[in-house]
Amino acid sequence: MPENLKRWVRGSTTMLGQIRALFLVFVLCWPLVGFWGMHRSSVPYRIAAVAMTLVLIGWLYAGYRRGRFPAWSWVAEGACVCFVAGASDYRTTIGLCFMWVNFRALYGSLREKVLAVATLVAIMVTGVVVFGASAPAIFSLLLTAFILLVVNHVLARAGAARDRAAARERAAASAGAGLVAATTREEAMDVALGAALSMDEEVSAALVVTVAGPALHVVAAAGDVGAEASGWVAELAALPERARAALVPGGFEYLTNGAAEAACEVFRLRPHPGVAFAPLSVHGACFGLLVLAMNGRSTDDLSAPVKTLADEAALTLDQLLNRSRLSAVVDHSPDALVLASEAGIIRFANPGAQALLGESGAALTGRDLWSLVHPEDLEQIMRVAAGPGAPAARPCRIRSREDAPWISVEAVIDYVNEHDGSRSIVFNARDVSERQALELELRHAQKLESVGRLAAGIAHEINTPIQFVGDNARFLETAFADLNRLHEAYRELVDAARKGTGCAAAIEDVERIAEEIDIDFLLEEVPMALQQSLEGISRVANIVRAMKAFGHPGSEEKTQANLGEAIANTLIVANNEIKYVADVETDFADLPLVHCHLGDINQVVLNLVVNAAHAIGAADRGRGTIRVSTRLENSQVVIEVADTGTGVPPEIADKLFDPFFTTKEVGTGTGQGLALVRTLVVDRHGGSVDFTSKQGEGTVFTVRLPVDLAQGNDMAEATA
Repeated sequence: MPENLKRWVRGSTTMLGQIRALFLVFVLCWPLVGFWGMHRSSVPYRIAAVAMTLVLIGWLYAGYRRGRFPAWSWVAEGACVCFVAGASDYRTTIGLCFMWVNFRALYGSLREKVLAVATLVAIMVTGVVVFGASAPAIFSLLLTAFILLVVNHVLARAGAARDRAAARERAAASAGAGLVAATTREEAMDVALGAALSMDEEVSAALVVTVAGPALHVVAAAGDVGAEASGWVAELAALPERARAALVPGGFEYLTNGAAEAACEVFRLRPHPGVAFAPLSVHGACFGLLVLAMNGRSTDDLSAPVKTLADEAALTLDQLLNRSRLSAVVDHSPDALVLASEAGIIRFANPGAQALLGESGAALTGRDLWSLVHPEDLEQIMRVAAGPGAPAARPCRIRSREDAPWISVEAVIDYVNEHDGSRSIVFNARDVSERQALELELRHAQKLESVGRLAAGIAHEINTPIQFVGDNARFLETAFADLNRLHEAYRELVDAARKGTGCAAAIEDVERIAEEIDIDFLLEEVPMALQQSLEGISRVANIVRAMKAFGHPGSEEKTQANLGEAIANTLIVANNEIKYVADVETDFADLPLVHCHLGDINQVVLNLVVNAAHAIGAADRGRGTIRVSTRLENSQVVIEVADTGTGVPPEIADKLFDPFFTTKEVGTGTGQGLALVRTLVVDRHGGSVDFTSKQGEGTVFTVRLPVDLAQGNDMAEATA
């Protein structure tokens, strides 16, 4: 189409625009035959009808240029059409009515069409009443006009839907190309937001939001957004529940009314009547949301195109993030990473390689990779690189210049296929010269270190009962001094009674001293202190025996024991380790007697409780809680020790029960506690010990012991 014609024809690139332009041409061509039908009317009437026709055509063209008509114009336009139709007594000039209806049916909502129907009825009734037109003819004309109105309204809706679908397809294609070409996450998000804004004419604003735990972070925004929207951080829990439910792969949600306004408030947007949510997800995990704020309900279902856009954007963002992470890892890796062609010509050397070899990247690029390797090591390195199986690290020596010293490294060489089909060599070298020197020194100290850890572990395990015995001994020392005072008073009373003088004063002294020292308390507590001290001494002996059993399981016989009472006593012993950091909660079930080594079980519970106290102290969140519970499950007794401490990181979970492994600082932990627990439970009792943990929330250790397998266990021990 010529450029000068395009200025007068609007929207002809769309299907609906072409339909509107076609019917506008029909309206513009009508005067060529329509004015002929006015010859029967008077001259003034003809002049007025022609003028009104031209005004109507001008108004219709102006509305065509604007792309819309006000609803009231149906009445005004209908009056013009009625006047012009009367110029030929509703004969020839009635054709303008059909041209007008065909064109105007392409504009406006369905509600406006009700006004159009009323206008058409008024035009036809006027023809019968005022101009004396035939009622049957007018009825057929009215029916034809109704059909044209409905057909062209449906045609307009279909054309608009096709145009919107085509626009979304173009937006999706453009977004796909833009996302592929994007080199940064910022570029990718701009492309995604631009495509989202073009999805529908009702879309007012678009946001890219990332989800990190309980927080939402608006990382990009476009369209009608406030100054606070971009970069805003909000709580995920503040979103309506339906929006949170969309955070699953393939999810979609459209909120309206109050829920939409609440979502806009979360993202600091002005209130919108509708908000659409699509998750950003890759590999089955959601990491964000694509949010579209809409001024009204779209006439089409946007779920499929919006989800497709969100998936494409998520995949691109994830790829760019991985690329960025890979670049960060390569650039910040202390290892030397070199990429060379299959012939060995260096194409890239990371900063680690440059620092290790003392050369810049430009100086290394283009050099022969194999010239860096010591000649005596080159044959072995080449053989390993060309051999089958996964590449393995091999020691070798490298340097960049002949006057530089050789550097001892562990090198991994692998061949990789590039995207263009060519093969490249990846050379990964790690400096091990310092490590080799340290290994030589550590080898001499290894045995002494193991002995030291074992000795420290024994001291750690017997410290609590020894302290308990010491506290009781100090109490007994004070109690003995008080009882000695009372004893002296009794001796004075006896002497006074023998002499027959001063008995009353002696009795008062006895009563006063007895009250001062609280004789009833001493008589009750001293025997308990003695008994507890004996138990503490016995516990120390049991600990020593248990540590010995760790390496050399004993063959002492098991006895029937009340675990609830034993655990309660253990908590008393461990109270000094617990009372400053945690409160203890207990939930002991009514258990049957368990055939076990009671001292071993006490030691197990003691280790778990003390570890729980240390974990709570390390969390540094104030006073925590240790919960000790027992229950019966089938043929097993279950003991659980739960804490609100630091939790166990996943990367060390499989090492937790290894001997000498500890997460505590040097000098505060020996790594013997949980290893001993596993030995006592699994090896000595045929039970099991396991744990569940949430990092930052706490850990639950679960010990399972058989209730009554005395014969089977004894036989197993005898066989062993």
